Parts: sequence; C-alpha cells; structure tokens
Amino acid sequence: MGVQNQIISKYGLPSADYRSKYCEIWDIYSDFPWTYDIKVGTTQIPWKKVYINKEFKVKLISAFKKIEELGLQSEIKTYNGCYVERKIRGGNAISLHSWAMAIDFNSNTEQLNQKKQGKFFSNFSPEFIKCFTDAGIYWGGNWQRRFDPMHFALYNG
Repeated sequence: MGVQNQIISKYGLPSADYRSKYCEIWDIYSDFPWTYDIKVGTTQIPWKKVYINKEFKVKLISAFKKIEELGLQSEIKTYNGCYVERKIRGGNAISLHSWAMAIDFNSNTEQLNQKKQGKFFSNFSPEFIKCFTDAGIYWGGNWQRRFDPMHFALYNG
C-alpha cells in the first residue's frame, strides 16, 4: 500500500472533518521561545503558531527538544509552512501539507533538487537532521526520486 493510501486509510481525505479530529493550532512559542527568532517566510513576522496534525506535533516536540539541547536552533532561519491544501509540486498526488503533517524550513537555502559540484546538498548539519529522524520524522533530503531538503514529514512520501 502506497503512502497516500496509508494516510487516506487512517485519516481520510483532507477535509473539515479531518481537521476537526486530527489537527490543532500549536502555540509553538509557548513551548519553544527561541522560535520567536524564526521568521515566517520572507517576512519579518516571528513564528509563534502553527496549524498541525496532532500526531506530527508530538514528534516535532521531541525533535525540537533535542535541537534545543544541542544548541542547533539557529539552523532554522525561516518557517515556510505546514498546512496548505495542494498537490505535490509537479505531480498529481495530494501533498502531506494538505493533512498538516509536513513542515518546511529555510526555503531560500534548502531548495528542491539543489546541487553543489554535481551532488545534492543541504545546509542543515547532519546533527540537526538526526534530531528529526531520531524522533521518527522523515526528511525530504533522504528521498530517492527528488531531493527536498527543506521538507520534514510524518510520512515518507
């Protein structure tokens, strides 16, 4: 069973019913005051809240605690979204962002299929990425078909 089918089987399609059962507005600033230094996209607005799948939130809390413990929070420069109903860039499948179970950071420096000297690369340190993967979050930089280093998600797909 593919990732999309797993998600639809467990949660259903993105809808108002799905959002009322499985999502919430997380006041991230209350749990992690350092997020105030992270800007929303290209604005100067501090990141204070995020609309998110509750199961994904639990894993992000774990990752953020480890990031904080290791002093790696400065690696997140911008918050570039979690919930937005849309299809995967360049495809027809529903994006994990439609279920609020994916989050993007540093979109200006962590771009889709970016390469340096002919090889995919990310500006995130291996220690930073490990904080997420150890918490059970998938990193788009590990994908085989497309390298998406800004992307962290509850499901691998």
